[in-house]
Amino acid sequence: MTVHTSAKPNACVLLFSAVALLTGTMSLAHAGDTDSSANFNPYVPDFTDPQAKLEETAKPSFTLELVKDAASYEPLLKTSQTQVHMGFWSGAGNHGSLARVLDSINFGSTPCSGPSPNCAVWDEGATTSEQYPAYVTMLLEHWYDRGNATPSSPTVTIYGKSYPNTNPLDFSTADLIWGQYSQRYADMAVAFFNATGNPVMVWCFVQGASPTRVFYTYEYPELQKLEAAGVVKVHCALTPDADWTNRNDWSDGTGSAGCPAPN
Repeated sequence: MTVHTSAKPNACVLLFSAVALLTGTMSLAHAGDTDSSANFNPYVPDFTDPQAKLEETAKPSFTLELVKDAASYEPLLKTSQTQVHMGFWSGAGNHGSLARVLDSINFGSTPCSGPSPNCAVWDEGATTSEQYPAYVTMLLEHWYDRGNATPSSPTVTIYGKSYPNTNPLDFSTADLIWGQYSQRYADMAVAFFNATGNPVMVWCFVQGASPTRVFYTYEYPELQKLEAAGVVKVHCALTPDADWTNRNDWSDGTGSAGCPAPN
């Protein structure tokens, strides 16, 4: 989903600000997954080799890592009593709409706690305030900032500071890296389905999304496969203020009015 320059740029357009990154900092420390979390600095970029990242995000094991991250925040995501929900978004203005729905699921009348919980996640993390360590790492690697620089340029500017353009890449490679991350996120539904025995409820805000961005290029085809296998049930918002408890606010299935097939 952005800094994804198009918000995942894309698939989900990740609108990422310093505030979001700082939130990720606190989340990573809260998860307690690494001893380095105490030294985490969102303003110091990691110039990871793009080919190494492409290999990493192409593997099914990357999905398992995301599932591990999710379960470390919320073990109920893998219990039989739980109804898991997953959020997807793309296009201007849709990030906030999805965040609102995710929070209303997690903290609503049948919250992600107690008996028969409803627990919602998205590509960013377990809730709208707790980001996956793997997602925080993606942000630290600044794929779109680096991909927007001329590969032959000796420097790249990130947060207003110039750095040596180590491991240069182009925009299409940055897009592919975020796209593969997004595919692996969608595949988390299989683990949730197997653990809970319940089809995962998928909520999409993609009104106005470009057919060439990450959602339609990477996530949509994956959701179609999962939908056909009975792993997910896809619901697509018809309006920006859609309420997940009001069926009239949604169309059902990929290819429906809210999630039309890409042109």
